[in-house]
Amino acid sequence: MRPARILIVEDDPFIRTTLSAAVRAQNFEVVGATGVAQEALRIQAQSPFDIAMLDFDLGPGPTGIDVAHALRTRQANVGIIILSTFRDPRLLTTKLPPLPAGALYLCKQDIDDIKKIIEQIYIVNETRFGRVVRKIFPKREPIPLTTMQIEILGMVARGLTTAEIARQRGVSEKAVENTIARIYTQLQLPRDSTQNQRVHLTRAYMRLAGKSR
Repeated sequence: MRPARILIVEDDPFIRTTLSAAVRAQNFEVVGATGVAQEALRIQAQSPFDIAMLDFDLGPGPTGIDVAHALRTRQANVGIIILSTFRDPRLLTTKLPPLPAGALYLCKQDIDDIKKIIEQIYIVNETRFGRVVRKIFPKREPIPLTTMQIEILGMVARGLTTAEIARQRGVSEKAVENTIARIYTQLQLPRDSTQNQRVHLTRAYMRLAGKSR
């Protein structure tokens, strides 16, 4: 059987080069490596591939999930691996389509060795043919917040006051305060008097978004 053909879509040049080298070292064929969503579709039209490795956050414009759906529209059995710094894709935007069926969503913070990504390529390539294989990464559940709570957490992290959040969402300040309290509880953040509640919430958001440890 011929080696799997891989497309890499990653807007960070260093990560894109590192992934390409690692994939080639395992005798996979890299048919293209780009940081631009539209370029991925052009490559697919010229050189069909078996698996697409897509960065979730490609900057302004389509996300990796959007690109994945576009690729699947043209090639129904293409394997999809989404790599992201976000623990939950809703942290980037709550207006997202669902992951394509069978796609793997991997948080970059969980990948401490490039070999783990290579293992995922083998898994996706096998499952494309209906074979049952073991999962290297456990299924990660989304963070325990509703979409509305995630939106408000993001507004807190951006420094908006309770009044500003209430005005933008068309609700009372009391409703915002209650939601923030529920978010605090759901994320099991520390309750102490040494730091402001919003500091803890902002740090939690940054950590979940992969912007800090």
